Amino acid sequence: MTTRTALPHAEPPRPGGRVREVTLYRLTDVDANEQDMRAVFDEAGTARRQLDLRTTRIDGMLAVVLYGMRGGERPPDWQADATRTTAVDLDLRKTSPVAAVLIAVDDHVYAFSYGGGHHLIPRDLRDPEFGRTFAACALDPATVATVNTRDMDTVNRYGSTHIPRGQAVRTFGLRHERDLVNRLKAKCGLNELTAARGGEKARFAECGDGIRTHLGVDQADLVNDIRFIAATVKDGQVREEMRFLEDRKEVRSPEKVEALWSLVEDGLRDPESVGLAIAPPLDVFDQLDDARSFRVRIGPATCPLRTELREEDLVARLRHLKEGTLAQALKSGWIKLFEDADGRRELATHRNLCYWIDATVSPGSEMYVLRDGRWYEYGPRYLEEVGREVADLLARGSSLDLPDWPDLLAYRRDKESPEGAYNRRVGETQPGYLCLDKNLARTEVHSGNGVELCDLLGPGNELVHVKQASSAAGLSHLFNQAKSAVESLHYERQAREWFAEAVARIDPERDLTGFQPRTVVFALRLAKHTDVTVDNLYPLAQVELYRTAVALRRCGIAVEVVTIRHSS
Repeated sequence: MTTRTALPHAEPPRPGGRVREVTLYRLTDVDANEQDMRAVFDEAGTARRQLDLRTTRIDGMLAVVLYGMRGGERPPDWQADATRTTAVDLDLRKTSPVAAVLIAVDDHVYAFSYGGGHHLIPRDLRDPEFGRTFAACALDPATVATVNTRDMDTVNRYGSTHIPRGQAVRTFGLRHERDLVNRLKAKCGLNELTAARGGEKARFAECGDGIRTHLGVDQADLVNDIRFIAATVKDGQVREEMRFLEDRKEVRSPEKVEALWSLVEDGLRDPESVGLAIAPPLDVFDQLDDARSFRVRIGPATCPLRTELREEDLVARLRHLKEGTLAQALKSGWIKLFEDADGRRELATHRNLCYWIDATVSPGSEMYVLRDGRWYEYGPRYLEEVGREVADLLARGSSLDLPDWPDLLAYRRDKESPEGAYNRRVGETQPGYLCLDKNLARTEVHSGNGVELCDLLGPGNELVHVKQASSAAGLSHLFNQAKSAVESLHYERQAREWFAEAVARIDPERDLTGFQPRTVVFALRLAKHTDVTVDNLYPLAQVELYRTAVALRRCGIAVEVVTIRHSS
Protein backbone atom coordinates (compact mmCIF):
# COMPACT_ATOMS: atom_id res chain seq x y z
CA MET A 1 0.00 0.00 0.00
CA THR A 2 1.33 3.44 -0.92
CA THR A 3 2.22 5.48 2.18
CA ARG A 4 0.64 8.92 2.13
CA THR A 5 2.08 11.98 3.77
CA ALA A 6 0.05 13.26 6.69
CA LEU A 7 -1.70 16.57 6.21
CA PRO A 8 0.24 19.52 7.67
CA HIS A 9 -2.40 20.21 10.34
CA ALA A 10 -2.72 16.54 11.40
CA GLU A 11 -1.08 15.35 14.58
CA PRO A 12 1.98 13.10 14.18
CA PRO A 13 1.36 9.37 14.79
CA ARG A 14 1.31 8.31 18.44
CA PRO A 15 0.57 5.06 20.22
CA GLY A 16 -2.83 3.58 19.39
CA GLY A 17 -5.76 4.66 21.52
CA ARG A 18 -9.23 3.33 22.13
CA VAL A 19 -11.25 2.73 18.96
CA ARG A 20 -14.87 1.95 18.12
CA GLU A 21 -16.43 0.56 14.97
CA VAL A 22 -18.67 3.16 13.34
CA THR A 23 -19.78 4.10 9.82
CA LEU A 24 -18.42 7.41 8.56
CA TYR A 25 -20.29 9.32 5.84
CA ARG A 26 -19.33 12.48 4.00
CA LEU A 27 -22.30 14.76 3.34
CA THR A 28 -22.94 16.76 0.21
CA ASP A 29 -24.73 20.12 -0.10
CA VAL A 30 -24.25 20.83 3.63
CA ASP A 31 -22.08 23.83 4.56
CA ALA A 32 -19.83 23.60 7.60
CA ASN A 33 -21.84 25.96 9.78
CA GLU A 34 -24.19 25.42 12.70
CA GLN A 35 -27.37 26.49 10.92
CA ASP A 36 -26.94 24.15 7.94
CA MET A 37 -25.78 21.26 10.09
CA ARG A 38 -28.73 21.52 12.48
CA ALA A 39 -31.08 21.76 9.50
CA VAL A 40 -29.96 18.30 8.39
CA PHE A 41 -31.92 16.81 11.26
CA ASP A 42 -35.10 18.89 10.79
CA GLU A 43 -35.48 20.33 14.30
CA ALA A 44 -39.29 20.21 14.34
CA GLY A 45 -39.20 16.55 13.41
CA THR A 46 -36.69 15.70 16.14
CA ALA A 47 -38.95 17.23 18.80
CA ARG A 48 -41.87 15.11 17.67
CA ARG A 49 -39.74 12.00 17.95
CA GLN A 50 -38.55 12.86 21.47
CA LEU A 51 -34.95 13.42 20.35
CA ASP A 52 -32.60 16.12 21.59
CA LEU A 53 -30.38 18.25 19.35
CA ARG A 54 -27.20 19.84 20.71
CA THR A 55 -24.33 21.87 19.27
CA THR A 56 -20.86 21.11 20.64
CA ARG A 57 -17.15 20.98 19.76
CA ILE A 58 -15.03 17.89 19.05
CA ASP A 59 -11.33 18.70 19.33
CA GLY A 60 -12.24 22.26 18.37
CA MET A 61 -14.33 21.21 15.38
CA LEU A 62 -17.99 22.29 15.15
CA ALA A 63 -20.31 19.35 15.78
CA VAL A 64 -24.06 18.69 16.09
CA VAL A 65 -25.37 15.72 18.06
CA LEU A 66 -28.87 14.20 17.81
CA TYR A 67 -29.71 11.68 20.51
CA GLY A 68 -32.48 10.09 22.55
CA MET A 69 -34.98 7.26 22.36
CA ARG A 70 -36.19 6.91 18.80
CA GLY A 71 -39.94 6.80 19.10
CA GLY A 72 -39.72 6.96 22.88
CA GLU A 73 -40.42 4.11 25.27
CA ARG A 74 -43.25 1.82 24.27
CA PRO A 75 -44.34 -1.72 24.99
CA PRO A 76 -43.63 -4.33 22.32
CA ASP A 77 -46.40 -5.19 19.88
CA TRP A 78 -46.96 -8.58 21.49
CA GLN A 79 -47.17 -7.49 25.17
CA ALA A 80 -50.99 -7.44 25.46
CA ASP A 81 -51.34 -10.90 23.93
CA ALA A 82 -48.54 -12.30 26.08
CA THR A 83 -50.17 -10.94 29.24
CA ARG A 84 -53.52 -12.41 28.24
CA THR A 85 -52.05 -15.82 27.46
CA THR A 86 -49.77 -16.17 30.49
CA ALA A 87 -51.97 -14.37 33.07
CA VAL A 88 -48.78 -12.66 34.21
CA ASP A 89 -48.74 -8.88 34.57
CA LEU A 90 -45.88 -8.27 32.17
CA ASP A 91 -44.45 -4.75 32.31
CA LEU A 92 -42.13 -4.55 29.33
CA ARG A 93 -40.64 -1.63 27.49
CA LYS A 94 -38.94 -1.60 24.15
CA THR A 95 -36.34 1.16 23.84
CA SER A 96 -34.34 2.21 20.80
CA PRO A 97 -31.52 4.48 21.98
CA VAL A 98 -29.88 6.31 19.09
CA ALA A 99 -27.29 9.01 18.49
CA ALA A 100 -26.14 10.65 15.28
CA VAL A 101 -23.21 13.07 15.05
CA LEU A 102 -22.28 15.64 12.41
CA ILE A 103 -18.78 17.09 12.51
CA ALA A 104 -17.20 19.75 10.30
CA VAL A 105 -13.57 18.96 9.47
CA ASP A 106 -11.67 21.20 7.07
CA ASP A 107 -14.74 22.59 5.27
CA HIS A 108 -16.44 19.19 4.82
CA VAL A 109 -19.25 17.82 6.98
CA TYR A 110 -19.03 14.18 8.07
CA ALA A 111 -21.54 12.02 9.93
CA PHE A 112 -21.44 8.88 12.09
CA SER A 113 -23.85 7.31 14.53
CA TYR A 114 -24.52 4.87 17.35
CA GLY A 115 -27.30 2.30 17.63
CA GLY A 116 -29.89 2.78 14.90
CA GLY A 117 -28.81 6.38 14.38
CA HIS A 118 -27.74 5.78 10.78
CA HIS A 119 -31.41 5.90 9.83
CA LEU A 120 -31.43 9.53 10.99
CA ILE A 121 -28.71 10.55 8.50
CA PRO A 122 -30.56 11.53 5.29
CA ARG A 123 -29.67 9.15 2.51
CA ASP A 124 -29.87 11.80 -0.19
CA LEU A 125 -27.15 13.86 1.55
CA ARG A 126 -24.61 11.03 1.71
CA ASP A 127 -21.81 11.31 -0.84
CA PRO A 128 -22.23 8.07 -2.85
CA GLU A 129 -18.61 8.01 -4.03
CA PHE A 130 -16.95 8.61 -0.64
CA GLY A 131 -16.82 5.01 0.55
CA ARG A 132 -16.21 3.42 -2.85
CA THR A 133 -13.31 5.78 -3.64
CA PHE A 134 -11.75 5.02 -0.27
CA ALA A 135 -12.16 1.29 -0.95
CA ALA A 136 -10.48 1.57 -4.34
CA CYS A 137 -7.54 3.50 -2.85
CA ALA A 138 -7.01 2.14 0.66
CA LEU A 139 -8.26 -1.46 0.86
CA ASP A 140 -5.97 -4.42 0.22
CA PRO A 141 -7.40 -6.42 -2.73
CA ALA A 142 -5.74 -9.61 -1.45
CA THR A 143 -7.88 -9.48 1.69
CA VAL A 144 -11.32 -8.83 0.17
CA ALA A 145 -13.80 -10.88 2.20
CA THR A 146 -17.25 -9.79 0.98
CA VAL A 147 -18.68 -8.01 -2.04
CA ASN A 148 -22.35 -6.92 -1.97
CA THR A 149 -23.96 -6.00 -5.27
CA ARG A 150 -27.20 -4.82 -6.86
CA ASP A 151 -28.07 -6.77 -10.00
CA MET A 152 -29.04 -4.54 -12.93
CA ASP A 153 -30.70 -7.56 -14.56
CA THR A 154 -33.29 -8.18 -11.85
CA VAL A 155 -35.47 -5.78 -9.88
CA ASN A 156 -34.82 -5.96 -6.14
CA ARG A 157 -32.09 -8.60 -6.34
CA TYR A 158 -29.18 -8.10 -3.95
CA GLY A 159 -26.17 -10.39 -4.07
CA SER A 160 -23.40 -11.16 -1.59
CA THR A 161 -20.16 -12.86 -2.59
CA HIS A 162 -17.88 -14.23 0.13
CA ILE A 163 -14.27 -14.65 -0.95
CA PRO A 164 -11.82 -17.05 0.76
CA ARG A 165 -8.64 -15.49 2.04
CA GLY A 166 -5.90 -15.05 -0.53
CA GLN A 167 -8.09 -15.36 -3.65
CA ALA A 168 -8.27 -12.61 -6.25
CA VAL A 169 -11.53 -10.69 -6.19
CA ARG A 170 -11.83 -10.79 -9.97
CA THR A 171 -12.08 -14.59 -10.00
CA PHE A 172 -15.39 -14.70 -8.13
CA GLY A 173 -17.91 -14.06 -10.84
CA LEU A 174 -18.39 -10.29 -10.51
CA ARG A 175 -20.13 -9.16 -13.68
CA HIS A 176 -18.63 -5.70 -13.82
CA GLU A 177 -20.77 -4.60 -16.75
CA ARG A 178 -24.05 -5.10 -14.86
CA ASP A 179 -23.29 -5.50 -11.15
CA LEU A 180 -23.41 -2.31 -9.09
CA VAL A 181 -21.10 -2.85 -6.13
CA ASN A 182 -22.85 -1.58 -3.00
CA ARG A 183 -20.35 -2.62 -0.38
CA LEU A 184 -16.93 -4.19 -0.22
CA LYS A 185 -15.16 -5.50 2.86
CA ALA A 186 -11.37 -5.86 3.08
CA LYS A 187 -8.45 -4.93 5.31
CA CYS A 188 -7.49 -1.28 5.37
CA GLY A 189 -3.88 -0.43 4.59
CA LEU A 190 -3.77 3.01 6.22
CA ASN A 191 -1.17 2.68 8.97
CA GLU A 192 -1.85 6.26 10.10
CA LEU A 193 -5.29 5.42 11.52
CA THR A 194 -5.62 5.08 15.28
CA ALA A 195 -6.60 1.41 14.98
CA ALA A 196 -3.32 0.55 13.20
CA ARG A 197 -0.89 2.59 15.26
CA GLY A 198 1.45 0.96 17.73
CA GLY A 199 1.95 -2.12 15.53
CA GLU A 200 -1.67 -3.24 15.60
CA LYS A 201 -2.81 -5.52 12.77
CA ALA A 202 -4.76 -3.91 9.94
CA ARG A 203 -8.49 -3.78 10.63
CA PHE A 204 -11.23 -4.61 8.16
CA ALA A 205 -13.22 -1.79 6.60
CA GLU A 206 -16.60 -2.19 4.89
CA CYS A 207 -17.17 0.47 2.27
CA GLY A 208 -20.32 1.54 0.43
CA ASP A 209 -21.61 5.09 0.42
CA GLY A 210 -19.95 5.24 3.85
CA ILE A 211 -16.91 3.64 5.50
CA ARG A 212 -17.51 1.25 8.38
CA THR A 213 -14.29 0.74 10.32
CA HIS A 214 -12.65 1.36 13.70
CA LEU A 215 -12.07 5.06 14.40
CA GLY A 216 -10.57 6.75 17.40
CA VAL A 217 -12.80 7.41 20.39
CA ASP A 218 -10.71 10.25 21.82
CA GLN A 219 -11.52 13.53 20.12
CA ALA A 220 -8.06 14.22 18.68
CA ASP A 221 -7.79 10.64 17.37
CA LEU A 222 -11.19 10.85 15.68
CA VAL A 223 -10.43 14.13 13.93
CA ASN A 224 -7.04 12.86 12.72
CA ASP A 225 -8.61 9.64 11.43
CA ILE A 226 -11.15 11.64 9.45
CA ARG A 227 -8.39 13.80 8.02
CA PHE A 228 -6.29 10.84 6.90
CA ILE A 229 -9.34 9.22 5.30
CA ALA A 230 -10.18 12.49 3.52
CA ALA A 231 -6.60 12.79 2.24
CA THR A 232 -6.75 9.24 0.85
CA VAL A 233 -9.98 9.94 -1.01
CA LYS A 234 -8.63 13.24 -2.35
CA ASP A 235 -5.43 11.59 -3.63
CA GLY A 236 -7.48 9.12 -5.67
CA GLN A 237 -4.61 6.63 -6.15
CA VAL A 238 -6.73 3.65 -7.24
CA ARG A 239 -5.22 0.16 -7.11
CA GLU A 240 -5.36 -1.64 -10.46
CA GLU A 241 -7.11 -4.67 -8.93
CA MET A 242 -9.86 -2.42 -7.58
CA ARG A 243 -10.68 -0.53 -10.76
CA PHE A 244 -13.87 -2.53 -11.17
CA LEU A 245 -15.32 -0.22 -8.49
CA GLU A 246 -15.18 2.57 -11.09
CA ASP A 247 -17.45 0.64 -13.49
CA ARG A 248 -20.46 2.46 -12.06
CA LYS A 249 -21.35 4.80 -14.91
CA GLU A 250 -23.56 7.25 -13.10
CA VAL A 251 -25.43 9.82 -15.17
CA ARG A 252 -24.22 13.21 -13.97
CA SER A 253 -25.79 15.57 -16.51
CA PRO A 254 -28.86 17.32 -15.01
CA GLU A 255 -30.35 17.61 -18.49
CA LYS A 256 -29.93 13.88 -19.10
CA VAL A 257 -31.41 12.98 -15.70
CA GLU A 258 -34.42 15.19 -16.42
CA ALA A 259 -34.91 13.47 -19.78
CA LEU A 260 -34.77 10.03 -18.14
CA TRP A 261 -37.44 10.98 -15.60
CA SER A 262 -39.60 12.19 -18.50
CA LEU A 263 -39.29 8.74 -20.06
CA VAL A 264 -40.46 7.17 -16.79
CA GLU A 265 -43.50 9.47 -16.84
CA ASP A 266 -44.24 8.38 -20.41
CA GLY A 267 -44.10 4.75 -19.26
CA LEU A 268 -46.55 5.45 -16.46
CA ARG A 269 -49.09 6.81 -18.91
CA ASP A 270 -48.93 3.58 -20.93
CA PRO A 271 -51.68 1.40 -19.42
CA GLU A 272 -49.67 -1.78 -20.08
CA SER A 273 -46.47 -0.56 -18.44
CA VAL A 274 -45.79 -0.80 -14.72
CA GLY A 275 -43.06 1.80 -15.15
CA LEU A 276 -41.62 1.43 -11.66
CA ALA A 277 -40.94 -1.36 -9.19
CA ILE A 278 -40.61 -1.12 -5.42
CA ALA A 279 -37.04 -1.87 -4.29
CA PRO A 280 -36.34 -0.89 -0.66
CA PRO A 281 -32.75 0.07 0.26
CA LEU A 282 -30.65 -2.74 1.70
CA ASP A 283 -30.09 -1.04 5.06
CA VAL A 284 -33.82 -0.89 5.89
CA PHE A 285 -34.49 -4.62 5.46
CA ASP A 286 -34.23 -5.15 9.21
CA GLN A 287 -37.03 -2.62 9.76
CA LEU A 288 -39.18 -4.15 7.04
CA ASP A 289 -39.09 -7.44 8.92
CA ASP A 290 -40.69 -5.70 11.93
CA ALA A 291 -43.15 -3.53 9.97
CA ARG A 292 -46.82 -4.56 9.88
CA SER A 293 -48.26 -1.60 7.98
CA PHE A 294 -47.15 1.30 5.80
CA ARG A 295 -48.28 4.80 4.88
CA VAL A 296 -46.84 6.63 1.89
CA ARG A 297 -47.04 10.28 0.85
CA ILE A 298 -46.27 11.27 -2.73
CA GLY A 299 -46.92 14.80 -3.94
CA PRO A 300 -49.99 16.45 -2.36
CA ALA A 301 -51.71 13.22 -1.29
CA THR A 302 -51.12 10.62 1.42
CA CYS A 303 -52.00 7.08 0.35
CA PRO A 304 -54.26 4.97 2.60
CA LEU A 305 -52.65 2.77 5.23
CA ARG A 306 -51.57 -0.56 3.74
CA THR A 307 -50.43 -3.83 5.29
CA GLU A 308 -48.17 -4.52 2.30
CA LEU A 309 -46.22 -2.49 -0.24
CA ARG A 310 -47.75 -3.05 -3.67
CA GLU A 311 -46.45 -1.81 -6.99
CA GLU A 312 -49.94 -1.19 -8.35
CA ASP A 313 -50.69 1.22 -5.49
CA LEU A 314 -47.47 3.12 -6.17
CA VAL A 315 -48.06 3.33 -9.91
CA ALA A 316 -51.70 4.37 -9.47
CA ARG A 317 -50.65 7.30 -7.28
CA LEU A 318 -47.84 8.39 -9.61
CA ARG A 319 -50.17 8.44 -12.62
CA HIS A 320 -52.20 11.19 -10.94
CA LEU A 321 -49.24 13.56 -10.61
CA LYS A 322 -48.98 16.60 -12.84
CA GLU A 323 -46.71 16.19 -15.83
CA GLY A 324 -43.10 17.07 -15.05
CA THR A 325 -43.42 16.65 -11.27
CA LEU A 326 -42.60 12.94 -10.85
CA ALA A 327 -38.97 13.25 -9.70
CA GLN A 328 -39.67 16.07 -7.23
CA ALA A 329 -42.76 14.32 -5.85
CA LEU A 330 -40.70 11.22 -5.09
CA LYS A 331 -37.84 13.23 -3.59
CA SER A 332 -40.16 15.12 -1.25
CA GLY A 333 -42.24 12.03 -0.46
CA TRP A 334 -41.95 9.78 2.56
CA ILE A 335 -42.88 6.34 3.81
CA LYS A 336 -43.78 5.54 7.41
CA LEU A 337 -43.35 2.04 8.82
CA PHE A 338 -45.51 0.91 11.72
CA GLU A 339 -45.14 -1.96 14.18
CA ASP A 340 -48.88 -2.68 14.15
CA ALA A 341 -51.47 -3.19 11.43
CA ASP A 342 -53.48 -0.16 12.60
CA GLY A 343 -50.68 2.37 12.03
CA ARG A 344 -50.55 3.57 15.63
CA ARG A 345 -46.99 2.69 16.65
CA GLU A 346 -44.49 4.25 14.28
CA LEU A 347 -41.32 2.27 13.68
CA ALA A 348 -39.51 4.60 11.27
CA THR A 349 -39.96 7.33 8.67
CA HIS A 350 -37.90 7.35 5.48
CA ARG A 351 -37.79 10.30 3.11
CA ASN A 352 -36.91 10.59 -0.57
CA LEU A 353 -38.70 7.69 -2.26
CA CYS A 354 -36.29 7.75 -5.20
CA TYR A 355 -34.26 5.31 -3.09
CA TRP A 356 -37.25 2.94 -2.88
CA ILE A 357 -37.89 2.34 -6.57
CA ASP A 358 -36.27 0.77 -9.63
CA ALA A 359 -36.86 1.84 -13.22
CA THR A 360 -35.40 1.00 -16.62
CA VAL A 361 -35.75 3.20 -19.71
CA SER A 362 -34.46 3.05 -23.25
CA PRO A 363 -34.06 6.24 -25.29
CA GLY A 364 -33.12 4.89 -28.71
CA SER A 365 -30.43 2.19 -28.51
CA GLU A 366 -29.20 3.29 -25.07
CA MET A 367 -30.28 1.76 -21.74
CA TYR A 368 -30.46 3.36 -18.31
CA VAL A 369 -31.46 2.03 -14.92
CA LEU A 370 -32.52 3.80 -11.72
CA ARG A 371 -30.88 2.09 -8.74
CA ASP A 372 -30.31 3.36 -5.19
CA GLY A 373 -31.77 6.75 -6.11
CA ARG A 374 -29.40 7.40 -8.99
CA TRP A 375 -29.37 6.82 -12.73
CA TYR A 376 -26.77 4.54 -14.32
CA GLU A 377 -25.99 3.75 -17.93
CA TYR A 378 -25.79 0.15 -19.03
CA GLY A 379 -22.28 -0.52 -20.31
CA PRO A 380 -21.68 -1.66 -23.92
CA ARG A 381 -20.51 -5.10 -22.69
CA TYR A 382 -23.88 -5.65 -21.04
CA LEU A 383 -25.86 -4.66 -24.12
CA GLU A 384 -23.66 -6.93 -26.26
CA GLU A 385 -24.43 -9.81 -23.91
CA VAL A 386 -28.16 -9.06 -24.09
CA GLY A 387 -27.97 -9.01 -27.89
CA ARG A 388 -26.15 -12.36 -28.01
CA GLU A 389 -28.62 -14.04 -25.65
CA VAL A 390 -31.68 -12.72 -27.49
CA ALA A 391 -30.20 -13.62 -30.89
CA ASP A 392 -29.59 -17.16 -29.63
CA LEU A 393 -33.15 -17.45 -28.30
CA LEU A 394 -34.59 -16.30 -31.61
CA ALA A 395 -32.30 -18.60 -33.60
CA ARG A 396 -33.30 -21.67 -31.55
CA GLY A 397 -36.96 -20.95 -32.14
CA SER A 398 -39.57 -23.27 -30.70
CA SER A 399 -41.01 -26.73 -31.18
CA LEU A 400 -44.43 -25.06 -31.43
CA ASP A 401 -45.71 -23.74 -34.73
CA LEU A 402 -48.62 -21.42 -34.14
CA PRO A 403 -50.97 -20.44 -36.98
CA ASP A 404 -50.79 -17.09 -38.72
CA TRP A 405 -52.57 -14.10 -37.21
CA PRO A 406 -55.09 -12.72 -39.72
CA ASP A 407 -55.13 -8.99 -40.21
CA LEU A 408 -58.92 -9.21 -39.85
CA LEU A 409 -59.97 -11.31 -36.86
CA ALA A 410 -63.53 -12.32 -36.09
CA TYR A 411 -64.42 -10.99 -32.64
CA ARG A 412 -66.96 -12.83 -30.52
CA ARG A 413 -67.86 -9.86 -28.36
CA ASP A 414 -67.33 -6.10 -28.33
CA LYS A 415 -64.71 -6.06 -25.57
CA GLU A 416 -62.66 -9.01 -26.81
CA SER A 417 -59.05 -7.95 -27.37
CA PRO A 418 -57.03 -8.91 -30.46
CA GLU A 419 -54.99 -11.33 -28.32
CA GLY A 420 -58.19 -12.77 -26.86
CA ALA A 421 -59.69 -13.40 -30.30
CA TYR A 422 -56.48 -15.02 -31.55
CA ASN A 423 -56.11 -17.23 -28.46
CA ARG A 424 -59.73 -18.38 -28.72
CA ARG A 425 -59.22 -19.18 -32.40
CA VAL A 426 -56.12 -21.28 -31.65
CA GLY A 427 -57.92 -23.17 -28.88
CA GLU A 428 -60.84 -23.94 -31.22
CA THR A 429 -58.83 -24.96 -34.30
CA GLN A 430 -55.46 -26.37 -33.19
CA PRO A 431 -55.28 -29.89 -31.66
CA GLY A 432 -53.71 -30.05 -28.21
CA TYR A 433 -54.03 -26.33 -27.43
CA LEU A 434 -56.22 -25.06 -24.58
CA CYS A 435 -57.23 -21.39 -24.33
CA LEU A 436 -56.81 -20.07 -20.77
CA ASP A 437 -56.74 -16.39 -21.70
CA LYS A 438 -58.28 -14.10 -19.04
CA ASN A 439 -58.56 -16.95 -16.54
CA LEU A 440 -57.01 -15.37 -13.44
CA ALA A 441 -55.73 -17.44 -10.53
CA ARG A 442 -56.33 -15.83 -7.15
CA THR A 443 -53.90 -17.00 -4.51
CA GLU A 444 -52.64 -15.79 -1.17
CA VAL A 445 -49.94 -13.78 -2.94
CA HIS A 446 -52.15 -12.64 -5.85
CA SER A 447 -55.31 -11.99 -3.89
CA GLY A 448 -56.31 -8.80 -5.73
CA ASN A 449 -56.79 -9.03 -9.48
CA GLY A 450 -55.15 -12.45 -9.63
CA VAL A 451 -52.44 -13.70 -11.99
CA GLU A 452 -52.80 -15.02 -15.54
CA LEU A 453 -50.76 -18.24 -15.64
CA CYS A 454 -50.75 -18.46 -19.45
CA ASP A 455 -52.74 -17.52 -22.55
CA LEU A 456 -52.51 -20.96 -24.13
CA LEU A 457 -51.48 -24.36 -22.82
CA GLY A 458 -49.51 -26.19 -25.50
CA PRO A 459 -49.75 -29.86 -26.52
CA GLY A 460 -46.76 -30.69 -24.28
CA ASN A 461 -48.07 -28.53 -21.43
CA GLU A 462 -45.97 -25.57 -22.50
CA LEU A 463 -47.04 -22.25 -20.97
CA VAL A 464 -47.64 -20.04 -24.00
CA HIS A 465 -47.86 -16.25 -23.60
CA VAL A 466 -49.16 -14.41 -26.66
CA LYS A 467 -48.66 -10.75 -27.51
CA GLN A 468 -49.29 -8.44 -30.42
CA ALA A 469 -46.93 -5.55 -29.69
CA SER A 470 -46.47 -2.09 -31.10
CA SER A 471 -44.26 -0.89 -28.23
CA ALA A 472 -41.61 -2.12 -25.80
CA ALA A 473 -43.98 -1.51 -22.89
CA GLY A 474 -46.41 -4.18 -24.02
CA LEU A 475 -43.69 -6.81 -24.35
CA SER A 476 -42.11 -5.86 -21.01
CA HIS A 477 -45.50 -6.39 -19.40
CA LEU A 478 -45.73 -9.82 -21.07
CA PHE A 479 -42.32 -10.96 -19.83
CA ASN A 480 -42.97 -9.78 -16.26
CA GLN A 481 -46.35 -11.51 -16.31
CA ALA A 482 -44.66 -14.77 -17.32
CA LYS A 483 -42.21 -14.54 -14.42
CA SER A 484 -45.06 -13.99 -11.97
CA ALA A 485 -46.94 -16.97 -13.40
CA VAL A 486 -43.97 -19.30 -13.07
CA GLU A 487 -43.24 -18.15 -9.53
CA SER A 488 -46.85 -18.86 -8.56
CA LEU A 489 -46.83 -22.34 -10.08
CA HIS A 490 -43.46 -23.10 -8.50
CA TYR A 491 -44.08 -21.88 -4.99
CA GLU A 492 -47.87 -21.77 -4.43
CA ARG A 493 -49.77 -25.02 -4.04
CA GLN A 494 -52.98 -23.01 -4.38
CA ALA A 495 -51.93 -21.86 -7.87
CA ARG A 496 -51.11 -25.41 -9.00
CA GLU A 497 -54.45 -26.71 -7.75
CA TRP A 498 -56.35 -23.87 -9.45
CA PHE A 499 -54.46 -24.49 -12.70
CA ALA A 500 -55.16 -28.25 -12.67
CA GLU A 501 -58.88 -27.63 -12.07
CA ALA A 502 -59.08 -24.97 -14.81
CA VAL A 503 -57.46 -27.33 -17.33
CA ALA A 504 -59.68 -30.25 -16.29
CA ARG A 505 -62.80 -28.16 -16.94
CA ILE A 506 -61.71 -27.68 -20.55
CA ASP A 507 -60.15 -31.12 -21.12
CA PRO A 508 -61.12 -33.69 -18.44
CA GLU A 509 -58.60 -36.18 -19.81
CA ARG A 510 -55.60 -33.90 -19.20
CA ASP A 511 -54.47 -34.43 -15.61
CA LEU A 512 -52.12 -31.73 -14.33
CA THR A 513 -52.13 -32.69 -10.66
CA GLY A 514 -48.84 -31.52 -9.14
CA PHE A 515 -47.89 -29.75 -12.38
CA GLN A 516 -44.54 -27.97 -12.55
CA PRO A 517 -43.74 -25.88 -15.66
CA ARG A 518 -40.81 -26.97 -17.81
CA THR A 519 -41.13 -24.69 -20.86
CA VAL A 520 -42.35 -21.12 -21.35
CA VAL A 521 -43.02 -19.99 -24.91
CA PHE A 522 -43.37 -16.34 -25.93
CA ALA A 523 -45.47 -16.09 -29.08
CA LEU A 524 -44.91 -12.62 -30.55
CA ARG A 525 -46.53 -10.71 -33.37
CA LEU A 526 -44.91 -7.37 -34.08
CA ALA A 527 -47.26 -4.77 -35.49
CA LYS A 528 -44.92 -3.64 -38.27
CA HIS A 529 -42.84 -6.77 -38.97
CA THR A 530 -43.48 -10.36 -40.00
CA ASP A 531 -40.43 -11.87 -38.28
CA VAL A 532 -39.02 -11.04 -34.84
CA THR A 533 -35.29 -10.27 -35.06
CA VAL A 534 -32.67 -8.56 -32.93
CA ASP A 535 -32.83 -5.60 -35.29
CA ASN A 536 -36.58 -4.98 -34.95
CA LEU A 537 -37.18 -6.06 -31.34
CA TYR A 538 -37.30 -2.96 -29.14
CA PRO A 539 -34.11 -2.50 -27.03
CA LEU A 540 -36.01 -2.33 -23.73
CA ALA A 541 -37.99 -5.44 -24.69
CA GLN A 542 -34.71 -7.23 -25.42
CA VAL A 543 -33.43 -6.43 -21.93
CA GLU A 544 -36.67 -7.64 -20.33
CA LEU A 545 -36.61 -10.84 -22.41
CA TYR A 546 -33.00 -11.41 -21.35
CA ARG A 547 -33.84 -10.83 -17.69
CA THR A 548 -36.78 -13.20 -17.91
CA ALA A 549 -34.75 -15.93 -19.62
CA VAL A 550 -32.04 -15.65 -16.95
CA ALA A 551 -34.57 -15.74 -14.09
CA LEU A 552 -36.50 -18.74 -15.48
CA ARG A 553 -33.29 -20.63 -16.27
CA ARG A 554 -32.42 -20.42 -12.58
CA CYS A 555 -35.66 -22.34 -11.96
CA GLY A 556 -34.75 -24.99 -14.53
CA ILE A 557 -37.28 -23.71 -17.08
CA ALA A 558 -36.54 -23.40 -20.79
CA VAL A 559 -37.56 -20.25 -22.65
CA GLU A 560 -38.56 -20.31 -26.31
CA VAL A 561 -39.65 -17.57 -28.71
CA VAL A 562 -41.91 -18.17 -31.69
CA THR A 563 -42.96 -15.60 -34.28
CA ILE A 564 -46.64 -15.33 -35.19
CA ARG A 565 -46.78 -14.25 -38.80
CA HIS A 566 -49.23 -11.87 -40.42
CA SER A 567 -51.78 -13.12 -42.94
CA SER A 568 -54.48 -11.49 -45.03
